Amino acid sequence: MRAYAIEKGLFDGKSKTHHYATVYSEDFDRQVDYGMREKLMKKGGVVYDSWLCGFLAQGVPGVFKILCTCSDDVVRVDRIANRDELTIKKAKEHIFDRERKNVDKWRKMYGREWEEWVVKPGFVEKQKKPYYWYPEMYDLVIDTFKASKEEAYAQARQFVSG
Repeated sequence: MRAYAIEKGLFDGKSKTHHYATVYSEDFDRQVDYGMREKLMKKGGVVYDSWLCGFLAQGVPGVFKILCTCSDDVVRVDRIANRDELTIKKAKEHIFDRERKNVDKWRKMYGREWEEWVVKPGFVEKQKKPYYWYPEMYDLVIDTFKASKEEAYAQARQFVSG
């Protein structure tokens, strides 16, 4: 997605800061997202890493959904500041603004799919707003605030290999 955004001039490739999902058209997003879901249904042994992959894999047999999250927002902001060479203030603004705008877009785009893939099968209660990182939607949740990279990898590997 990043390479596409840079190629199409939707995002400055010199920027280390990650772009918003709002730079893509809804049609393009749907094409990519549904393509990912289709591959998950047809092909085994594939690992996807994206904001929506856990949502897109809902109800797909044989798919392990692992959510890596950080329970401490201060640490999340610090990681973005260091990764993207931003001030703490800019990192904080970026991370929370990006999440809000992305979720707003996806709620508009995927309301029907949310109902069909998540609510009807009972993964998430109907009264909850669409949010793509509810722990109950995943088979394993790893808190990267509490686990090092090596520990997180070991947990994921152990879970997948049984």
